[in-house]
Amino acid sequence: MQYFFYQIKMLFRSPVALFWSVGFPVILGGLFYFMFGNIGNAEQFSEVPVGVVVEKENDSFLELMKTVEVEEDTAMFKVTEYKKTEDAEAALKAEEIASYVIVKGEDFEMVVIESSISSSLLKTFIDQYKQNYALIEEVAVKHPEQVADVVMNLYEDSGIDIREVPLKGQDKDPYTQYFYALLAMACLIASSVGVQNGLNIQADLSSLGARRNVAPTRKMTQVLIDFFATLFIYCILMTGVLAILVFAYKRDFGTNVGLVLLATYIGSFVGLAGGTMLAVILKGSKSTKEGIAVAFFMVSSFLGGLQWVDITYILEKHCPIINRINPATLMVNSYKSLVVFGDISQYAVNVITLLGIGIIFLGISIMKLRRTRYASL
Repeated sequence: MQYFFYQIKMLFRSPVALFWSVGFPVILGGLFYFMFGNIGNAEQFSEVPVGVVVEKENDSFLELMKTVEVEEDTAMFKVTEYKKTEDAEAALKAEEIASYVIVKGEDFEMVVIESSISSSLLKTFIDQYKQNYALIEEVAVKHPEQVADVVMNLYEDSGIDIREVPLKGQDKDPYTQYFYALLAMACLIASSVGVQNGLNIQADLSSLGARRNVAPTRKMTQVLIDFFATLFIYCILMTGVLAILVFAYKRDFGTNVGLVLLATYIGSFVGLAGGTMLAVILKGSKSTKEGIAVAFFMVSSFLGGLQWVDITYILEKHCPIINRINPATLMVNSYKSLVVFGDISQYAVNVITLLGIGIIFLGISIMKLRRTRYASL
């Protein structure tokens, strides 16, 4: 327990670590705040201009597209019908519409130039329609007497259901995603602290490591004490960063405070475990390992949308596996699942994946250290 508190004191006595963990994210968040200001609040939802080309009739789909509302008296789509695909393509290139749909009975082909909120909204609508249609077909086969009730319920709730899928969270400001990525980066900066922990347990890299390797305390115990003492204080620091983003920079992280903090703490766990792993498995000097740790959290943050938010959409289209394993992206998607989409199940998938990555990092570190032997100390 005494060594646990010693580790906490050591972190607080490192001004460089405190600056990069807290000062840098807060300063960068201030720049974001003054850059974006209240732009997101000033933007009001307007109808999404969508083109439709009917190759095979589907009156119910077309009618629903024209009547569904985001809120009372605010239509979701402004639908323009085209007789030919070429006409819709020309309108899309001229930016008269955001995307267009080719209706082939109960099959649909959606065409966009680039991913955007508007195209995501249309895709969600189509997916929801297809789910409802499949539900009606299943009920018609198994319980035909209930078809009328199911159709009536879907018709009455269609506007609400379509609205809730993309927008049922509290936050509608697209610029808030930059702050999600910023908090993710702050958590992953813990990798730099993790590198120092890894160096302090290696006898050939630090005098402290040499003394600790001849101590009677088991190496695994020392590693875990280092790790969880540092994680404890780092989670406190990240709670402070989150509080600044919410109260000073007026960013909406939703009402599920506990779940937001859980994702933040697990993100810190991954950053710290990643840094420890880099310190023990890589060969080279202290500066080399610290440089690689910086590259780790910066690349991860970039892929999570910190510098360019559209990178996540591009990766989702061309290489989705990166979005499934990149720690920063998983953190950003966790926050978005809660605040934007209100989807607890997707939040759970992201957080569990993130936790699994952290456990793998820490496990690799422990196994490597347990196998390390020194000829002399």
